[in-house]
Amino acid sequence: MSIAGMKFVPGRLWSLWEMLKVDALQYFSLGERVADARWLFTFEESGLGGPDKLDGRGLYDAEKKEITDDLKKMYELCKEIGLTTSLYLLESRLSDPPQTNRELELLVDAVRAELKSKLFLFVPPHLAKYYEMSLQSTVTTTFPLASKELINAGNCLASGFFTACVFHSMRAAEIGVRVLGKELGVEFPDKPIELAEWQVILDQADSKIIKMKEMPRGTHKDDVLTFYSQAAVQFRYFKDGWRVRVAHARETYEETPATRVFNHTHEFFETLATRLEEPAPSV
Repeated sequence: MSIAGMKFVPGRLWSLWEMLKVDALQYFSLGERVADARWLFTFEESGLGGPDKLDGRGLYDAEKKEITDDLKKMYELCKEIGLTTSLYLLESRLSDPPQTNRELELLVDAVRAELKSKLFLFVPPHLAKYYEMSLQSTVTTTFPLASKELINAGNCLASGFFTACVFHSMRAAEIGVRVLGKELGVEFPDKPIELAEWQVILDQADSKIIKMKEMPRGTHKDDVLTFYSQAAVQFRYFKDGWRVRVAHARETYEETPATRVFNHTHEFFETLATRLEEPAPSV
């Protein structure tokens, strides 16, 4: 698997995710089509196609169709890969296919030259699953904004931006902290919860959770206390272990710890989604 793009531009990193995800097999297929067309011309121009092929009449209609089919497939593959100049040249020859191997090679050289101007990033197989990762449906439904952050985190992990992976994982976690606070009735007289620090949100959340102990005894009380207590503890763990360090440039992450952070955050949201959800956006 590869991700096609020109280069990384500061401030425009996320345009990468809007570019093409290309399977390596497409390049192999493009080469096969070129080889097919070359073989046909080599066969005919060698005289093996029969004596009448030496009289300058060019290709038979069936052979023109075969060449045209190869060009169409090359056109489709170039479109998927994003070779715009090659697309223009190939499109102009679909109705007027090359008659000689030399004419074909001019098109092939154009494709080759344009490929050299592109940068292709290879995603290792063990990280490929994180690129544009499909999250559990309950998570994407209940936490749509956090899900976008998790997908961005996975994309960063897949393409080697490990510290950025942790950063986006913590952005997702921050959305979860706010949802937890709102669910528990955390409020601030001077600002919305979105502007409050994790620490003060979690301090208030702890006091709300302590009051839950006054609920009547029963299975419901135990379930509620367990869920909210563990969620608050987990968010403190995120804050102290990763959020503060990555937000204030105190640590740089490599693949193994970044993968651990992402997986932990992703799995935690699967648990959160069983009871909490982001509020609907205000219109």
